Amino acid sequence: MTGRPVVVGVDASDAAMHAVRFAAEEARLRSAPLRIVHAVRWPFDRTTEPWPDVEGTGLLRSGADAVVQAAAESVADLLPADRITAEVADGGATAVLLTAAADAQLLVVGSRGSGGVAGLLLGSTASGVVAHADCPVVVLPDETAALVRDRRSVVVGVEGHPEDEEVLAFAVAEAIARETDVLAVHAWQDVVLGAAFQSVGPLVDWAGVLADEERLLSEAVAGWREKEPDVTVREAVVRDRPARALVAAALTAQLLVVGRHAHRTLGSATHGVVHRATCPVAVVPVGQGGGPR
Repeated sequence: MTGRPVVVGVDASDAAMHAVRFAAEEARLRSAPLRIVHAVRWPFDRTTEPWPDVEGTGLLRSGADAVVQAAAESVADLLPADRITAEVADGGATAVLLTAAADAQLLVVGSRGSGGVAGLLLGSTASGVVAHADCPVVVLPDETAALVRDRRSVVVGVEGHPEDEEVLAFAVAEAIARETDVLAVHAWQDVVLGAAFQSVGPLVDWAGVLADEERLLSEAVAGWREKEPDVTVREAVVRDRPARALVAAALTAQLLVVGRHAHRTLGSATHGVVHRATCPVAVVPVGQGGGPR
């Protein structure tokens, strides 16, 4: 995977500079190149030379160049210069990043950029790339959402579907790179089951339900203990809605990993996680026929 880059989208916000540092560290861990991309909607066709003398063009161009240059310089201590590329691309941020990520192994974005709306936890650009990118996307949270020192573990959501293998593969690889453990979380109460608990709770063998869910999780992670015996894989079965359970489990985590079906709309659990998590969230597209890219 070393040939394909880690791509990060930047603007002039502090959150974007944080995203660049995170992406550079991921590139270092993966021995991969880093590609920094800044999107600008130009008021003319940039394919023609020389550029037309449109009012404000010079300021727009110099500002865009300054953004990517500052981003590249900010991570010079993490990666050699020949592994960092920085570019200004013409178009909307979501479209530009999706194009840039077409051959990437990872795309990193901040939750909100310089155009973000106060109180909105996930900006339109982050929402767009999470829902449509072909590669895993890491969304960084608002840094003011929670202050946690000495973060540990990679937390991964396990649903009990065959696609869990792709999500677990990504989580285990991240844990190996970060030299930490994996906490596999399976939440087994959804809206329907919750309603059933309220209405017929005394008639249901909830201990038996819990035992079944524990067995499901154990079977899902058993193969990874054999494949990567040096990685500690812990298990947590929670009777709660998936998004709430995962956000709680990942409060002190380095990374939270969830899946997204590649050819479907964003599921409610994944949607809830990327909006509410206080640690970086990796969304892995699954069901593409060849595993996550």
